[in-house]
Amino acid sequence: MPTHIQIGDITPRLQYTADGAQTAFTYPFPIFKDADIEVFFNDQKQTTGYTVAGAGNSSGGNITFAVAPVASVIVTLARRISLQRTSDFQESGTLPSRILNDEMDYLTASLQQVASAQNRSAQLAVTDASNANVTLPSPEANRVLAWNGAANAFVNGPTSDEVTSAQLHASNALASQSAAATSASSASGSATSAASSAASAQTAAASNLYASNVSKAANFVVLPTDDGKQFLIDTTAGNVTVTLPDGSTATDGFRIALGKTSADNNAVIVNRTGTDTINGGTSWQFSVPHGQSVIALDTTPAPDVWFAAGVGLVAPIGVAEIQDNAKPYDIAFIAGFGNLMVAENVSVQTYGELVVPRSITVVGEVGYLDVPAAGQAVVLDIEKNGISIYTNKPQFAATANALSIGTLATTAFVAGDRLTFKVTQTGTTTVGQGARFTLKSILA
Repeated sequence: MPTHIQIGDITPRLQYTADGAQTAFTYPFPIFKDADIEVFFNDQKQTTGYTVAGAGNSSGGNITFAVAPVASVIVTLARRISLQRTSDFQESGTLPSRILNDEMDYLTASLQQVASAQNRSAQLAVTDASNANVTLPSPEANRVLAWNGAANAFVNGPTSDEVTSAQLHASNALASQSAAATSASSASGSATSAASSAASAQTAAASNLYASNVSKAANFVVLPTDDGKQFLIDTTAGNVTVTLPDGSTATDGFRIALGKTSADNNAVIVNRTGTDTINGGTSWQFSVPHGQSVIALDTTPAPDVWFAAGVGLVAPIGVAEIQDNAKPYDIAFIAGFGNLMVAENVSVQTYGELVVPRSITVVGEVGYLDVPAAGQAVVLDIEKNGISIYTNKPQFAATANALSIGTLATTAFVAGDRLTFKVTQTGTTTVGQGARFTLKSILA
């Protein structure tokens, strides 16, 4: 029988999950002396509280704890020998097989230890074709490790705060994109509804039009008794304004036709009386040479509604003629969210900034705080070109999820203005977590 240790093909490391009762744990690899084995509870190295049995045995031995490790603790047993040579063979001296075997055993155990450590380190795959230098740069606090632009060496990258800030800006951009898409969809739906109503009015109007023709070349007022007439309008001398009667003085279904008889590009401008609307606005016009418009009245809504349908190209309608509820331009921001939109503490800082792409009018704000603050309110602010737009800033009062609206001092933004979202105050005993804020605005 051999009297020296037999070193088999085995990894000199083993882990157990403690159950709170077990005290003896087997290690199946050989060690040369008791000090050659390290014991860990989770990440903490243990130096006392246990005994080692089996040093010098090829099959390993046991670690026995005086007190059973706490349940769920990961118990790690690993061989850790000193990488050194302890003997020296003399020239022409005797070479006992036991000493030579011991030396070879120790060398094999050392190689297993190095191989185990290497297998647990970051390294390029054996199939990787690059000649990258994997030497780490000098450590810098809070900076992430990244490949350089040529992907052939490691460099210190952005700070963790910069990465978090980039994620927040990306989330804000995504939220703003979603809000803009919703606004565009609403405007499209309103336009489709208006076009459908206008087409219906044009079809219905044909039944009693052209009872008589009236020629006009200057501004005029349509009377409640003009139902069914066609006005032939000459705009050679300039634009001609047509003023409709108040809907309350005309009958439901009142219809007229406006026909432009000249070949110029001057406009026929149709204005309302009172609070009536024309295609949702205050006026309507067309300017195409020899164009025609059919106009009908619906007295069911309040105020009364005029529908105008044009034959031929119609002069464009400006934003001012669109109903406010058809031109929202809401802008959303978030504060106090980490990766995957997990709520975290808000802090006093800037959370978002953008350049306004078109003229808007701010009309209010809404918001929600996932975890209310305690001690004092969480105060928010919107700045226009570095100056607050509020005389009283919106805030989440202590213990409140809902936002208390602010008092607007500035409402108008034009293309190119900078719009900045900030948290200017947090709670004290509880700072507050997960703020959602939407600035309500409309196209101007």
